[in-house]
Amino acid sequence: MLTSHLERLGLVCPSCRAYGRPAPRLVRGTMIQIDATPAGEDLIEGVLVCPACMREHPILDGVVVAVANIASWAEHQGDAVLRRHDLSPITESMLGDALGRGGSFDKERHDLSTYGQAHWGDRAERDPLPAAGRMADLVATATATLPAPPAGVWLDAGCSVGRGALELAAAGAELVVGVDLNMAMLRRAEQARRTGVATWPRRRVGQVFDPGRATCDDLPRDRVAFVCADLGVLPFEDASFAGALSLNVLDCVPSPVGHLGELGRVVADAGAVLMSTPYDWATNASAMEQWLGGHSQRGDHRGASEPELRRLLSADFAAGIDTGLTIAAERDDVPWLLTLNARSTMHYRLHLLRLARTPRG
Repeated sequence: MLTSHLERLGLVCPSCRAYGRPAPRLVRGTMIQIDATPAGEDLIEGVLVCPACMREHPILDGVVVAVANIASWAEHQGDAVLRRHDLSPITESMLGDALGRGGSFDKERHDLSTYGQAHWGDRAERDPLPAAGRMADLVATATATLPAPPAGVWLDAGCSVGRGALELAAAGAELVVGVDLNMAMLRRAEQARRTGVATWPRRRVGQVFDPGRATCDDLPRDRVAFVCADLGVLPFEDASFAGALSLNVLDCVPSPVGHLGELGRVVADAGAVLMSTPYDWATNASAMEQWLGGHSQRGDHRGASEPELRRLLSADFAAGIDTGLTIAAERDDVPWLLTLNARSTMHYRLHLLRLARTPRG
């Protein structure tokens, strides 16, 4: 992350926020590595500190880790942080075969393959995929619903390996902050930002992976930053962003309503949230009682999710929940493709919405 971006964002302490205390801005502690670039100083490794609770938040491989409970995060993300990335494809393949299916390394490679292909497959140096139904196409479809091109500082919530943030910057945003909780994906996103080259393991079949590689030097990499954070406790002050992306995230968080509330909190008045979702509910992501539809088919809407989301976001919804967001435009059946292997692709039909941030008080 560039020093200028860190100063402009003014990250606040997620630990204080999580406990309902006033959340002061994090300050720079020990900086271990700072690289000089044409765009300015790039923070590669270091520590940010909360001046109130004194909790430390690391900067790892250029990604700020701003989570409320660093111990819990390290327990779940430690393998990805400590994973070597300098092994040859032959050695990595041999170790992947030996480790077999079901472990953290196996899941990481499969996830990186699926989302690496969705984000960068259309630019792959070998066997490129068509852009239709991929991340670049989805961002273009979402931003086309805006009355004017994006401007100012934007949030990309659930940014994965980073293509959406770069495309949003290319569409006009002055600065885009990509946020995700998955460190393995964020490291790939940050690598693409810093080097202009995106890499990912590309699954052919079973445990056979080919190297995926794409260049992104033509995208505005100096206008993007990445932060590792919980989408339910974002380390940003109220009204920090002119707008936000939330593409295919609503059904992947513990609390979909909480996610909407956080987006409404950090987006400024009259700002926009561009959201898409396939409503692919699963209990390993969200407990069923948190789903918006997808169950209780005995009701008026027979379990459908679209009317439940519209009800939640309607201006006259009075059930003690105020996200600050209302629907300004929507489009259905937007294609989204996820490649599982060379012979298998999942084809989603997304519900795409542009949400408007209503004026505060």
